Amino acid sequence: MLSSPAPTRIRPSRHWLALSLALALGCQASAGGVEKKAADAEVVEQPSPVVVGTVERGAITATISAASTIEAERQVTVHSESVGRLVDLTVEEGDKVKEGQVLARIRFDAQANSLLRANTSLAKAQTDFQRIEQLYNERVLGHEEFQKARNQLDIAELDLRDRTREMKNTKVTAPFSGTVTVRKVTEGGFVTNGAELLQVTDFNTLVARVFVPEKELDRVKVGQEALVLGKAAKGRKGVGKVLRISPTVDAGTGTVKMTVALPQELAGAQGFLPGMYAEVTLTVDHREDVALVPKGAIVHDEEQTYVFVPEGEQARRVRVELGLQDAERVEILKGLGPGEAVIVAGQTGLKDGAKIARVDMQGRPEGEAKPADKPADKPAEAKPAGDDKPAEAAADAPKTAAKEG
Repeated sequence: MLSSPAPTRIRPSRHWLALSLALALGCQASAGGVEKKAADAEVVEQPSPVVVGTVERGAITATISAASTIEAERQVTVHSESVGRLVDLTVEEGDKVKEGQVLARIRFDAQANSLLRANTSLAKAQTDFQRIEQLYNERVLGHEEFQKARNQLDIAELDLRDRTREMKNTKVTAPFSGTVTVRKVTEGGFVTNGAELLQVTDFNTLVARVFVPEKELDRVKVGQEALVLGKAAKGRKGVGKVLRISPTVDAGTGTVKMTVALPQELAGAQGFLPGMYAEVTLTVDHREDVALVPKGAIVHDEEQTYVFVPEGEQARRVRVELGLQDAERVEILKGLGPGEAVIVAGQTGLKDGAKIARVDMQGRPEGEAKPADKPADKPAEAKPAGDDKPAEAAADAPKTAAKEG
């Protein structure tokens, strides 16, 4: 029998193994080089674009602004002090009234009858007391009967006063001079004791109550002027005065209530009306010739305040002390002086020593010229008449050659 030959094992040659090892080492070296280049690229710090301004010198005024609702200090709701049907309602909303003027009447049939009975009872009590007093003086009656008659007379007098007051209360009168601002009833309606009838407002007592922070309490005083500006109703503007300052501080909000009185000329249809929304601005301080920077240049770090200033291609953080502030600027007390450069935009996120690139407010690098308008194409110059002949000759040359052919 023939035996099958044993399988032959192929061994890789040393040359092939060396080549594979070289390729593997080369790939690792290439990968390591790429990673090293990427790491080096990440380390390179890119400059942050910033806008650089200058610390200015000027005046600044510190103010406190607070929202308020205009209201009248003398505003009363007139209530019914009697019971009955309402008659003779003589006023309407918007009517001006004087103190004590009769605004309406309540039907007084029942009150008149009660007053008549009280008068009759008083007359009888007086007659009885006079008779008993005479008998008491003659020592016919004792002290007990005399005191009883005296008590009945006192009760009759009190009853007459009550009935007289009820009769008087059937007249609804104005508590003070002002304007009828609300009418809550209609003539002919039945009203009870305590029912709301009308509202009378004195427009000469308009005020705005504002709440200012406790820390500003020492910078505001009674009699100080305050600007009052209407927010919803445009065109309302005037100067009032601080009328009162509350002697207590609201522990919940840390504010103090102040009452600003409006002058009479600001009240009325063309001025302020009760219920209008307004903004009150109080001027608390003013300084001249101080160092000023925009509010946006200030960086807050916990309780400290800083600005960034440019030093070559880097930004340096400088601690500053602030003074007065208005809506746009802030006073620098320490740290910078007028004329010094300061970063006014782009400083958010900067660190001390960070690289910067100066740009303008449009984001263009400083010193870069604005893109000029593209010049219009120049019109083609007209060629002299004689220059067309060579072209014509060149065009005719192929034709001549064709004929000769």
